[in-house]
Amino acid sequence: MLQRIELYPGVLTQRALRQLEALHRSQERVLSVYLDVDPQRWGDIEGVRIAAKNALNQLREHIRTLAISNGERQRLLRETELLQELAYLSAGRRGMRGLASFIASQAEVAFAFPLPWPLRHQYFLEERFVLWPLRQALDQSDLFGIVLVDKDEAKLFLGYLGEVEEVSYLFDEVPPKIRIPDAFGELQFRRKQVEHFHHHFDWVAYCALRLWEQEPFRHLIIGGLREVLPQFEWHLHRYLKDLIVARWEISVHTPQMEVRERFEQEESRLLQQQAARLWQQLNEAPPAQQARGPEQVFRALWQRRIWHLLVKPKTHYHGHICSQCGRLHLSGGPCIECGGTMTHLSDVYEEAVRETLAQSAHVRYWDHPALDECDGIAALLRY
Repeated sequence: MLQRIELYPGVLTQRALRQLEALHRSQERVLSVYLDVDPQRWGDIEGVRIAAKNALNQLREHIRTLAISNGERQRLLRETELLQELAYLSAGRRGMRGLASFIASQAEVAFAFPLPWPLRHQYFLEERFVLWPLRQALDQSDLFGIVLVDKDEAKLFLGYLGEVEEVSYLFDEVPPKIRIPDAFGELQFRRKQVEHFHHHFDWVAYCALRLWEQEPFRHLIIGGLREVLPQFEWHLHRYLKDLIVARWEISVHTPQMEVRERFEQEESRLLQQQAARLWQQLNEAPPAQQARGPEQVFRALWQRRIWHLLVKPKTHYHGHICSQCGRLHLSGGPCIECGGTMTHLSDVYEEAVRETLAQSAHVRYWDHPALDECDGIAALLRY
């Protein structure tokens, strides 16, 4: 029986998702829980804890009404207690706005993934884990491959959601530099050294390609000393050459924490570039596929036409949501779509982000003056 649940360390890989997909407990329920732990919504750490507690209390009430054996009921209730303990301890964790947890204690399986995207409180009790809300959140970010290389060593990393994980260390012994009295003999020796270098680069390039086949990253960062990097890049498969977004002058022995900091900067830079391209696409799109400003965006969101949403960070507006059809509004009064009653929202833009994610559309935060003309929000529509 599980004693505690811990946050998943490192990078969330396809391997972990496949493990979750493969689990099937016939005649038994497994728990999939998604929690909104966004401090921006709940105010502070204590607000996050209260929100998680309330959501899990609803889950407990649901478990008590299920037509299951008492033993299974007690197991599920115990799992919710472990999950609440995790939510309390991890509240306020840097960069975490959503928590996706999957628990099957009978199979000794428990995963809890911290996510940088806001989620909605949801829970599922099925024979398999329910992963589609997780995939909607993961689709917002791109997986990176990182290769640091030297003439005899290399490290391969995966980078995702601000985390970096080393997946391979490669070492090829290269003959040391020595002086040979015979000039012809020294020339032959140096030629063998060069052959060793290229053999090593070939091996690293092959391992990078294998990593891409196993964990298909969308972007590649290569790093090494200035005199080494061009030689290594020549050996890369053309598929990987097309994925290169940055070349770092960096030692293969750089501490992983420093690699992570550089990766965070690179990931942020790429996201801003993507947002700028989306803004250009929006401006070039037909007027029917453009939504500028909150009311146009909220209408398109209600119509489920959002393809890409651009939001200026730290832009907060009070608003309302229709309790009947879910239409977002800036102002109160009856819903303009169905006439339903309205519920107040402390941040209607973040609710728009949550709804966009739930519709499997893409969100990019973009801190640029161009969005000021749209009150900090705009969207490229599907049609």
